[in-house]
Amino acid sequence: MKNTDESHPANEFGRYCVPAGLEGRPAARAVIPGRAHAPETLRFMRARPGDGDFLAALSSAMAERRRVWAFEPNPSSFYPARKSVALNGLRNVTLTNAALSNREGTLIFRSRDAEGPSLGGLSHVTGESGEDTDEVQAVTPDYVVPLSRRVTFLQLEAEGHKKPALRGACHRIHRWKPIPILGYLGQEQWIRRSFRGLGYRHVGKLHGNHVYACEDLEL
Repeated sequence: MKNTDESHPANEFGRYCVPAGLEGRPAARAVIPGRAHAPETLRFMRARPGDGDFLAALSSAMAERRRVWAFEPNPSSFYPARKSVALNGLRNVTLTNAALSNREGTLIFRSRDAEGPSLGGLSHVTGESGEDTDEVQAVTPDYVVPLSRRVTFLQLEAEGHKKPALRGACHRIHRWKPIPILGYLGQEQWIRRSFRGLGYRHVGKLHGNHVYACEDLEL
């Protein structure tokens, strides 16, 4: 979805596409005046370059032959993400217009309120279709990214759909033990139970995101 009335602010990491009407979103409020969004999370992830799923800030920190794998199901957010990749000339980013889940197919995604404006970060997977929803493609992390690629981080927003997204990465998690960086999951013991025997534990928070790892980490 292209919006020709957009701004392209920049910070130390690169340039960003902010369509008109989305200036109030948390990330936009940071990048429009030239600051970084979630700087603590970026610092932590940039210090451990490997395959991951962020964009401009991580692209320059990637190790050689590593990639950023990004997934954006929201139709109104995919274009700005793709434009930001182009604005910065990012060649080690693979951006896919899809949601992450434990099965391939489609999901009902609510991205607008009843009056029409975008919900931004409040967009979420829902079980009911309506005028404020879209049908979006769903893919599984274990199949859409080659399992041979060692993913270092799994940074998920996945509003209302984190558990299915993590289940879809089950084989990758057991093989490579990536570091999940998640918004509130709802059950602190769920990761330990779901990936029993790997040693995952909660190691702290960054910008409101919960960090889990199989080793001691300094955040």
